[in-house]
Amino acid sequence: MIQTMKKSSLIILMSIPLTACFIGSFGPLPMDVNRKNEYLEYPWGGIVKDCQGKALGAADSPWTQAFWDYNHLPHGTIDFVCVDGKAYLLKDASAGSIDDRRNLP
Repeated sequence: MIQTMKKSSLIILMSIPLTACFIGSFGPLPMDVNRKNEYLEYPWGGIVKDCQGKALGAADSPWTQAFWDYNHLPHGTIDFVCVDGKAYLLKDASAGSIDDRRNLP
């Protein structure tokens, strides 16, 4: 009985960090949104996400800067649209719908 309890306790203790990593892989949790300056946000609210759906960190985060560099976007921009995994400035889109892929470079 004691051996079983020790094994159960050990399994539970070992699974806690794995659970945290698994939950964290889904991006920022709702409780994280209240922390200021950790993620880029639109002026009207909502977290700015990259073309894979991951939240962009603060402007000085290496991941966010790499995203801007990879997509040839000016640092600090949040006005972009994703097409086939690549980000384009909204001003590069035609006057039509930004969802119309034929009109993007």
